[in-house]
Amino acid sequence: MPFSERRKVTHVTDYDYQQPAECSQQICILQPQEGEGMEAGPLRKGQRLISHTLKIRPNPSTVQSNTDSFGNVVHHFEMNYPHDHLEVHSESEVEVSSFLHTGPIDDLISPSWNELVDQLRYQAGQAISNDYQFRFESKHVPLLDSLRDYGSLDFWPGRQVVHAGQALMQRIFREFSYQSGSTTIHTTVEEVMQSREGVCQDFAHVMLGVLRSLGLSARYVSGYMLTEPPPGQPKLLGADASHAWVSLWCGAEVGWVDFDPTNNQLPDTRYVTVAVGRDYADVPPMRGVVHGGGEHTLKVAVTVF
Repeated sequence: MPFSERRKVTHVTDYDYQQPAECSQQICILQPQEGEGMEAGPLRKGQRLISHTLKIRPNPSTVQSNTDSFGNVVHHFEMNYPHDHLEVHSESEVEVSSFLHTGPIDDLISPSWNELVDQLRYQAGQAISNDYQFRFESKHVPLLDSLRDYGSLDFWPGRQVVHAGQALMQRIFREFSYQSGSTTIHTTVEEVMQSREGVCQDFAHVMLGVLRSLGLSARYVSGYMLTEPPPGQPKLLGADASHAWVSLWCGAEVGWVDFDPTNNQLPDTRYVTVAVGRDYADVPPMRGVVHGGGEHTLKVAVTVF
């Protein structure tokens, strides 16, 4: 039986404009997925959405929501009047269940990565499954010979895909340095490979690039991670942050397996999944267009309990 815990997440995004903006159109992806991973195998986690509220100030002119092709809930809203401030307050409660293998990961039997690559090659007349779309190059994840070569140290012929994925995660954790502010969303995978530093989304893009360059299916996962305060210190409200990690298709029997190269661990009940996509461009927490407003300041505060 899986072990379950409840998590509460608040995510507050606050924009202050230098002068009133005439109007704006925004989308946000902040609602955790319902049932994400529940159908999968022994190394997966699942979650059940208990509640989600989205408060927008000042009141938007219109609000709509839809589910995108990846299963993510996307909210759209407009402000069709002058405003000098925008606050989006998302509050969620989820039950996260850990399906993690109870023994050492080395005891788990999974297909070889070569076998999976063969299965993922398109054959005429064969139905195309959802996992197939995550094999290809995307906006932030190129397919490069250098990435394939980097992965070949862990993905030797015949090695089980879960073991190889774990080894790649561990090597990125060892060889790359987490440096807040060292990159932007425009920093390329090639630049991160050269500098060997970045943040969670960079390490996720690097790992995705390696896996896809080898011919495997892997997707970008956005969400949150519970952080523990130092011993004897209270948890600071707003001190957490959005997080990103990788999910690798490991065959029908094992399913999707999550790997967090930033922290060198398999995500468990400390992690809350919000959305999945090909890379960050598919799942930003917020993005939009503002007419007027001049310069703006942005503040983001996340708390996970």
